[in-house]
Amino acid sequence: MRAQKLASGNYRVVLSDGFAEDGKRVFQSFTADEEWKALKMASDYKKLQKRHTEKKKRHAKQTKTQQPKKITLQMAFQTYIDTRTHVIEPTTVRNYHQISDHCFQSIMDIPITDLTLLDIQAAVNAESERVSPKYVKNAFGLLKSVLKMHDINLKLEAIMLPKIRKKQKELPSFEEVYAIVKGTDSELPVLLAAWLSLRIGEVIGLQYKDVDEVNHTIHVQRTIVLTEIGYEVREGCKTEKSERYIHIPDYLLNMIMAQPHERETDFIIPRTRKSVYSKFKRLMEKNGIDMTFHGLRHLNASVMLLLGVPDKYACERGGWSTDHILKSVYQQTYSSERERVDDMVDRYFSRIVCAENAATAAYMQL
Repeated sequence: MRAQKLASGNYRVVLSDGFAEDGKRVFQSFTADEEWKALKMASDYKKLQKRHTEKKKRHAKQTKTQQPKKITLQMAFQTYIDTRTHVIEPTTVRNYHQISDHCFQSIMDIPITDLTLLDIQAAVNAESERVSPKYVKNAFGLLKSVLKMHDINLKLEAIMLPKIRKKQKELPSFEEVYAIVKGTDSELPVLLAAWLSLRIGEVIGLQYKDVDEVNHTIHVQRTIVLTEIGYEVREGCKTEKSERYIHIPDYLLNMIMAQPHERETDFIIPRTRKSVYSKFKRLMEKNGIDMTFHGLRHLNASVMLLLGVPDKYACERGGWSTDHILKSVYQQTYSSERERVDDMVDRYFSRIVCAENAATAAYMQL
């Protein structure tokens, strides 16, 4: 590096400073009235440029070192599930893992930052050929939540899902169902579900301490659910409103208390969920009826509709919780209106049960 004396008597130092975007070389010029000043200005600039270049290199190296590993969709699913394991129901965690392990497998190894709408639509199309539209909708809902948690902003409303076609399934009457299960070990579970509108987990979760013989009530406060590690007895029901007191008529109360038991903590239905479900399903199929155990709750709801039971009382009995129907009604559980409803429902079922038993007794005397 050296200075050039100009005609004006000043000194100038010219430095090459890289290339412009058009490929032309860039120069920097430093002029002073004395040679040493021009040289110092150029030298200071070179030192500044050197420090700037080294800083950029360090920053690039640091950025490269800190660059996070690309997260695949499978990893994103697992992270989402892990962060919610202790705040959602065990059955929900189990369902999430099933979706993660079996759905959208064609895109699970793609980094979430590389996912496109076309990738997701193709995966949805593949699932639509394999599982029901309702299952695809549930799986896609989980996928949306996973991507949202990881700040992946895709226009997922553009994804087309298979249409869910409502199946018009004809339910048998309670008379038909009761005639089939009467006298079998399915009779009591069926009556608890169809008469009192209990879910299958609530039916097998009932203990003798839940029965109040004096006030003729049964406290639904426990359920048995299937988790990833097997069946689990859980204090508490599916939702907050599912924990409820239900009036229990004499027929059911006597049937429950007549069963052998030693402790208050003994289960009223000492059977597994699979046993209760399978036995009922086989009985129905044997008689040409396509109905699951959960269908008994639908039957109960239909009966209450037939009897004109007001929505809020119907929801209270069944433990359903909706924004527009069910409000907080526990304080009115034993109001005169509720007692009238209980009596109306009990008389309906009692009439059928007693008539069926009377018919059987008359036949046996022939």
